[in-house]
Amino acid sequence: MHPFEVEIDQLKLRGWRRPGSGPRCLAIHGWLDNAGTFSRLVEHLPDWDFLALDLPGHGRSQSLPTPGFYHFIDGVHWVSQLLLHWGADRPLVLLGHSLGGGLASMAAAVCPAQVACLVVLDALGPLTSPVDAAHSLFLRSQASQAKPFHRRYYDSYDKALERLIQEGRSPLAAQALAERSLQCDSNGYYFGYDPRLKNVSRARLTEEQVQVFLRQIACPTQVYSFSGGLMPTFAPLAARLDCLRQGELVEIEGGPHHHLEHPEAVAARMRPFGEAHYG
Repeated sequence: MHPFEVEIDQLKLRGWRRPGSGPRCLAIHGWLDNAGTFSRLVEHLPDWDFLALDLPGHGRSQSLPTPGFYHFIDGVHWVSQLLLHWGADRPLVLLGHSLGGGLASMAAAVCPAQVACLVVLDALGPLTSPVDAAHSLFLRSQASQAKPFHRRYYDSYDKALERLIQEGRSPLAAQALAERSLQCDSNGYYFGYDPRLKNVSRARLTEEQVQVFLRQIACPTQVYSFSGGLMPTFAPLAARLDCLRQGELVEIEGGPHHHLEHPEAVAARMRPFGEAHYG
């Protein structure tokens, strides 16, 4: 794997690339994760030209300048710019997990000419809020920003890893994510994501707005529902699937990071799908 850096809106975004002669795939990770979440999946996609990105404020990418706020719709813009950059010569396979799956869903609608096919893991579009929740959501956002931030330190690398494991990740998954997230200074080890990522959103799209985007996805789409993830209990899923012109639901037993903990199961379905539509 080779590190890369690309600049968007004066932000330096970093990730890794595993070159290959097969389909080019751009992979977008989930909230508070990083490009390491795909480090094991890529082993089961031989010959793919695989690019995994750290979103702004995550992993080794730059954070937003102060003051700044991580709006979901701005993330769609960042991913669309990456599609225009790496999909300029030939449409690519767009892959997203969780938050990254929400961003990928919307970006595929914005840049249809750059996406040969779309694969989303435990997501299809973002979380939404009804119109009448706008005022209360804004107040919650203000309250979340007013809380002082106290960075949590760990006196060893292993103790920081243990936190990830206690949150439900396997030791393998924890190690893969910590590699790009854990940092160290004179106070000890800490997770280097931008704390502003935890602020409550000031505004969310409505369900109707999201479905407008989903109806514009022109490419074949695989939607993975992990039994221990969000999708099995996600009320809008059926309606969102109906918006897809060429949608396929793949149901797999496993937790929300199943692609990292058991990558062979995801790759077994994703590889033939991607290779069939990339050509």
